[in-house]
Amino acid sequence: MEVLLMRQRSMLMNILMVIGLFFVGSFILSLVMGIVGSLLWFAIKIMIPVAIAVWLVRVISGPSNNRRRYY
Repeated sequence: MEVLLMRQRSMLMNILMVIGLFFVGSFILSLVMGIVGSLLWFAIKIMIPVAIAVWLVRVISGPSNNRRRYY
């Protein structure tokens, strides 16, 4: 059915439709990649200080001998 529709349109119309499809696809792709990139940047911005804080707390507290042991 699509082949029949493609033959009814002119070659110029087909080319313009493909170009329009590329424009729309590139816009959607750039939008999605922008959102993903900003989320990754935000996660790294938050997670690195949290990881440093956890590491510092563990280093400062040291190995404690009064940990609860469950048998």
